[in-house]
Amino acid sequence: IGIARFEILNGTKTVRSFGIADESVSYGRGEAPSAKGQKKIVEFNNVYIFTNDWIQHFGGWIKGNTEYIAGDRISMELNMVSKPRTLTFFVNDQEQKNYIINIPSAVRIWVFLFLSGESFKLLKFEWLLIPSAKHKTGSRALKWGKKWK
Repeated sequence: IGIARFEILNGTKTVRSFGIADESVSYGRGEAPSAKGQKKIVEFNNVYIFTNDWIQHFGGWIKGNTEYIAGDRISMELNMVSKPRTLTFFVNDQEQKNYIINIPSAVRIWVFLFLSGESFKLLKFEWLLIPSAKHKTGSRALKWGKKWK
């Protein structure tokens, strides 16, 4: 338990999506993140209706995060010691507006590649002493386990 940061460098063909899944979720080869149901995952998506600033849990897609493209650094910060536990996304070190609260006590991190040539490079998987997420005015907390609108 602590604060973990997972950061990747988006390849020349951008990754489809990335996020977290409840620890009970296990994927087989070729399965999309939603294969086990949207209620058990949070997804920062790169292709929804030709824009890539949407996140999803279950219910609707939520717009408002920054678009990420090839060459960008995209990351997630999981704060497992805060109450409630949080998941915050970053694009090139810029904290994203929408973040998730009440995440499960144990999760799996995933990156979804769909087309030939999509790639990423793992830059960081580290433990932090202090969270970098600030959740400033204008941020929006979305609850895990609740239908998003």
